[in-house]
Amino acid sequence: MDKSMQTVWETKREDVIKEMLRLNNTYELGRFRTIELYGGDGHTLSDKMAELSESFIGYDINPEKEEGFKKNVPNGEFRCGDSVKMMKEMKDGEIGTFNLISMDAPICIYGDDYCEHFEIVRYTYKLLSPGEKVLCVFPVVRVPYDTEKEENHKWMLRRGEFYETKEVILNLDEIYGIYTRLFEEQGMHILSHCNVCREYRNGVDWMYEYMYVMQK
Repeated sequence: MDKSMQTVWETKREDVIKEMLRLNNTYELGRFRTIELYGGDGHTLSDKMAELSESFIGYDINPEKEEGFKKNVPNGEFRCGDSVKMMKEMKDGEIGTFNLISMDAPICIYGDDYCEHFEIVRYTYKLLSPGEKVLCVFPVVRVPYDTEKEENHKWMLRRGEFYETKEVILNLDEIYGIYTRLFEEQGMHILSHCNVCREYRNGVDWMYEYMYVMQK
């Protein structure tokens, strides 16, 4: 591709929200009590999820994100902190329990050598009440870009380890097994799972939102 070509992004976040509502109605989750473990300034999905929620907590390690978060998510609570470290160290229910959990992590290596949502997804069970249904959502990069760049080499290695594949482009159906195993190891019963394209990059469906309805 011509390097001078402008990158064209096309968001499908309305489709993501529509599917979340369908799952809510189907499984009668009720009004959402939401936590976003990578809140940022709340401009991606947080603002739309907050509209569906009776409460919304967003974590971000960067205190400079708080002003934007409060503007984009007026009914949300911003909490500054390293959410990965917090999830690893906290006790079950210590920061509350939720029926909508979002893990909208950066798509590469970041922070204290973290990669995407790979670390944090292993501790999802700490945010659930026993017996309550929950919707857990997180982005999956089907087609990563700039993979040839040196700074992304480690990202590709970590990604291959997590998804147990040497393929760069993911088979969206095959990787359900990875997440299903991770959630079941946490003692969760899976009621449903699906995915929705979240964004196109230059006409390529590069990012999807995975959704799991579960019960602890």
